[in-house]
Amino acid sequence: MEKILLASVVDWDSLGELPAIFKRGGCQQVDVLCNKDAWLTSNRFYDNWIEIKNETDELPQQVIQLAQDRTKNYDKIILLDDLIIRLMNESIDSEDLFKRILPLTKIENREMLSSKAGFSNVCERNNILSPKFLVYKDDTDLNTIDTRMNYPLLLKQDLSWSGAGIQFCHDKKSLEAGLEKISVKENLVVQEFITGEDVGVEALFHQGQLITYNAAKILDYFETKFSCTTRRIYFRNQEIEKLLTTLGESVGLNGFASISYMYEPNQHKYYLIEVDTRLNNWMPCSHFTGHGFSEGISRIIKAGINPVEISTVQPEDLSKEIEIALFYRDLRRCWKKKDLKGFMRWVFNYNGYWRFIPIYDGLILRKILGEIKKDFLKIGKN
Repeated sequence: MEKILLASVVDWDSLGELPAIFKRGGCQQVDVLCNKDAWLTSNRFYDNWIEIKNETDELPQQVIQLAQDRTKNYDKIILLDDLIIRLMNESIDSEDLFKRILPLTKIENREMLSSKAGFSNVCERNNILSPKFLVYKDDTDLNTIDTRMNYPLLLKQDLSWSGAGIQFCHDKKSLEAGLEKISVKENLVVQEFITGEDVGVEALFHQGQLITYNAAKILDYFETKFSCTTRRIYFRNQEIEKLLTTLGESVGLNGFASISYMYEPNQHKYYLIEVDTRLNNWMPCSHFTGHGFSEGISRIIKAGINPVEISTVQPEDLSKEIEIALFYRDLRRCWKKKDLKGFMRWVFNYNGYWRFIPIYDGLILRKILGEIKKDFLKIGKN
């Protein structure tokens, strides 16, 4: 993994700091495939920019050609958003090419890639504890849902992210209303809502092997409980580590994953809620926990074709908790929600918050400050 290509068709603000993870991990060349002036190019850690073809019929072939181009000779192509993952998954027939481009080693589990219905099916097939579900069809009788499922329920659109496309239904009446609000019902997932504690996990896998991970309790959401998070408390947990190890081996995860669990304290069970096989904006903060993803990449490169050396869990790791906040998103949340206390954390460097400001890279910092200014002016006018 010394020469890689990062590819993204959706311009997420979470992408700006990602090239630094790979450069710090020892990748000699980090190229980016994206639109001009995208967040992915707003940093000093990538080497070459390639303009992406946005037409859905041309983009997959462009990625495949880059993967097969011997002059490029990429060790790995890493897909950074759900849309490009879905497009590539739908376009690749060759198992060899699938393993080179997509983040799974077991092609039989490909239906889970960027599909909530596929993910639920894979969990059921591999005996992975997750909420009870059914896939809604046009002829699905609501009485059948009442008989088979327990309220409250969630309606989840098949391709959606950051909490979009989710409806919370506490009874049959709100279920009917929720279905009316959703225009795209293909592979719509009806899922039982588990009451408990949200646990966010970032993990790195290599050919099904868990390399490193970080788990966190959620402190703040950008908007609702189903939206992205802006503050977390990170911790280590041997039970979660075992679950991740089994998950990686069962499904064949091969790359980065953003994972959500719901911990149900009465039963002391962790329900797997979601596995997004891509990086997220918490991963550049991983070095603050002492379990950085750059170090994990370095171990993969060092191992070559051999099994990757796994770092042992120290007793002090299990008692340590580390609070981390995302500078860009949390500041916007504070402004949007008029959270003066939260804003003061940044002003007065509460708990060392200033260390989360990416001053290590002037390009990404200028991009973030410019976007914050735009947001504040927009919110101020409203």
